[in-house]
Amino acid sequence: MWKVRLPEVGNIDEQLDTALTLKNGNKVYDLNPEERAAIHGLYAAYDQRLGEPDPALQPIALADCADALHDAYNQVQKGQRLESLRNRLLSAVMECPLCGSGDATTLDHHLPKNEYQALAINPRNLVPSCQTCNRAKGTLAALAGQGMIHAYFQDIPAVTFLKANVTYVAGSLEVVFSIDPTVLALALYERLTFQLNRMSLTERHPGAINIFLFSLKVAFRQFRGRPEERELLRQFLLDCAETLDQDLGLNHWRAALCRGLAACEAFLDDPWAYLDNSPPAMNAG
Repeated sequence: MWKVRLPEVGNIDEQLDTALTLKNGNKVYDLNPEERAAIHGLYAAYDQRLGEPDPALQPIALADCADALHDAYNQVQKGQRLESLRNRLLSAVMECPLCGSGDATTLDHHLPKNEYQALAINPRNLVPSCQTCNRAKGTLAALAGQGMIHAYFQDIPAVTFLKANVTYVAGSLEVVFSIDPTVLALALYERLTFQLNRMSLTERHPGAINIFLFSLKVAFRQFRGRPEERELLRQFLLDCAETLDQDLGLNHWRAALCRGLAACEAFLDDPWAYLDNSPPAMNAG
């Protein structure tokens, strides 16, 4: 969640040729040497700027072929000529990095292709995402250093910043996610908070929280009725959080949830009011 491994760009010219040449050999658009060189330069500039919005990423030298490059993204879809690029990017992630729970089945343009047409098939501008996150982000184009973080390029310190604030009353669980402002620079805190709110993570996760916690029910049962049940549950939840940090990376919502539950005295006093029922509908918070 939040970050994924930077993908290889691959053979830029091969991708361009595949996208801009029909299967019968006819050219959709015949790039000249100057345009090819400009595209290579554009991709390098994108990396240098870490994918941040910049007028330099809309070069005049590519004005004539911009529409063709924009439309070339259609070839990244299933069954089209650049499907292998799509499959490579999607297969590199376990889940949507924007929410941490949905299946990554779509590619989101970090910089929207309607504004940055020549980056439409740049692999490093295509971020795997679930359909819900892709729709929620929409065609958002923020100023440099603001808005959504870049899942490939954003520098995030190795600190725990995602918090799950848990309220538990009579077996009813309410979880609100937030970003801890005390461990991050202000600009990054604001950016992560913007993304958390833009993706509506608190509102969207109740169902995933139910599934996750009920998957732990068998493990919880080993502590039931033991004199030290409360503290055993707390330590188990903290151990789960640490394991999830290792397996999924820091600041996954599941690890934050485990820490939030470990700090919720009401839940530790009687988790069974929740766990002994069928998975309940949860308040979004």
